[in-house]
Amino acid sequence: MISLNEVIKITDDLIQKFELSKDDQLYECYLNDTKIGYAIIRKKVRNELFIIIAQKYQNKGYGSAVFKLLLSKVNKSVICSVSFDNIKMQRIIQKNNGIEIGRNGKEIAYIIENKYC
Repeated sequence: MISLNEVIKITDDLIQKFELSKDDQLYECYLNDTKIGYAIIRKKVRNELFIIIAQKYQNKGYGSAVFKLLLSKVNKSVICSVSFDNIKMQRIIQKNNGIEIGRNGKEIAYIIENKYC
């Protein structure tokens, strides 16, 4: 079972490691009792979601499960930017009603209107 535990006390090294602001939310991602990665909701200008899953746990559906859990914690639309070569994340976003809104030299941007609002 996948779960998210919010990291309440965010230390300076975590702020630097993930480039967090005080308004951002950082979660540790768990598969049962094993930490498999991190998830971030960045709230500066608009909601942005970031998921980091350890390589050992990739390609098993955990990123998709974490993404759905993050969407349930956001109370408005979400912008997601994904590199062109991250096809798996693009599919996850598209499966969750992500609509492409733009491209730059390295990334594709999607918007997801949150159905949980």
